Amino acid sequence: MRIGVDFDNTLAGYDHLFAEAVRGRGWTDVPLDQGKQALRDALRAGSDGENNWRSLQAEVYGARMAEARLLDGAADFFGHCRERGVTVSIISHKTRYAAADPGGVDLRAASLDWMTAQGFFREEGFGLDPAQVFFEPSRADKLARIAALDCTHFIDDLEEVLLAPEFPKGVKRYLIGAEVDAPGLTLCGNWRDITEGIFGRESD
Repeated sequence: MRIGVDFDNTLAGYDHLFAEAVRGRGWTDVPLDQGKQALRDALRAGSDGENNWRSLQAEVYGARMAEARLLDGAADFFGHCRERGVTVSIISHKTRYAAADPGGVDLRAASLDWMTAQGFFREEGFGLDPAQVFFEPSRADKLARIAALDCTHFIDDLEEVLLAPEFPKGVKRYLIGAEVDAPGLTLCGNWRDITEGIFGRESD
């Protein structure tokens, strides 16, 4: 068993940061209590929407990365993986710099700093090998990495990743935090559901 895990909005939670950033910019017509996707869709539908969304992402994933929250249940999941000797690889589509802030905050370094602070790489923490963190410049490269590592399972918050035609065949696909009626996906409301889905109810 080798489990691949996405990073943004799968392990690191930003809903509170997106809401705070929107309030700080005075965008009163954007929903703040329906999650990132609803917020993103509302922004993109407005004037200069795509640029506003990219600017917001640059702020949250860059300068405010340290304020992200580890999603509930993820720590327990890593504990079960350690107990069973399961290799976990973090595979993320993440450029070094945000498109809206080229040459600004190094997004990859900020993410690694956050993981270090959360105990991902400590022996008494999650015990993750830093060499198993992969930041890829494009979605195609992310999918290629999943295939190259021979992942048996992959966990993501984006159905468009898991349902991509290029997604490696035979990999068990877990979608967290979204409801999509699509064959081949295991829908999980949270990390507890994922842990039970992979390891069974004995993981309680």
